[in-house]
Amino acid sequence: MARRGQNSSDKIFQRKKLEQTKKDSERQKLKREQKVDIIMACEDSVSAPTYFKLIVQKLLDDKHITPDSFVIAIPHHTNPSGVLEDLKKHKTSNGKTYKDFMHKWIVIDRDIQRVNGGGHSKEDFNLVLLQAKKDKVEVACSNDAFELWYLLHFDYIATALLRDEINERLIKRLKEKNPHKFAKLNKENIKQANFTKLIFEELQSLQEVAMRNAKKLLESYGVDYNPEKSNPSTTVHKLVEILSNLDRKG
Repeated sequence: MARRGQNSSDKIFQRKKLEQTKKDSERQKLKREQKVDIIMACEDSVSAPTYFKLIVQKLLDDKHITPDSFVIAIPHHTNPSGVLEDLKKHKTSNGKTYKDFMHKWIVIDRDIQRVNGGGHSKEDFNLVLLQAKKDKVEVACSNDAFELWYLLHFDYIATALLRDEINERLIKRLKEKNPHKFAKLNKENIKQANFTKLIFEELQSLQEVAMRNAKKLLESYGVDYNPEKSNPSTTVHKLVEILSNLDRKG
């Protein structure tokens, strides 16, 4: 009787083991099929792309994504509607378009028009927000500049700032934090790739602070939040959060 009972237990154990193996196999298959991929287009051709490439490099190193699952569209425009056009017209070497990616983003600034040139119109900015929604493209936008995201790693900002003021305060805070590393940093070179890399490295440990400050800032506007008018504000943290969550997955 003991042997018969033992054989029965063995069969149950083997059946459960096979069922678990099948479930694990199905789970791995589903995970492969749902491999996250991201495409984005940025308003500037150096600083923002460099920043996001640095985030993604760790994901690549840890094999959370594959080299062809992160794409930055080739930049041809600097105005918001042009950035969306760059995203929509981009085609990868294996023929994928933005529609084939799980996450589709453009990274733009409000960048108010200046009398001495530069910036873009509010009409163009507002138009791209509407069009991006129709195209199911997410928008990481900053009012007034991308560097506000950097500054939020140090301070909660609640007063309106234009890009020159943002950069001036950012340069001051970075030099206070690491005088040697940022001794040569100035408003002319702050967007260069080498300084973007140094800024990324310096601010990594403060990313959670920036997340809290960016979210608090958006919440402060409530239903009155308007990307074109709400200065200061940024939604860059939403894209960073997606990438950060990928880094936490096994």
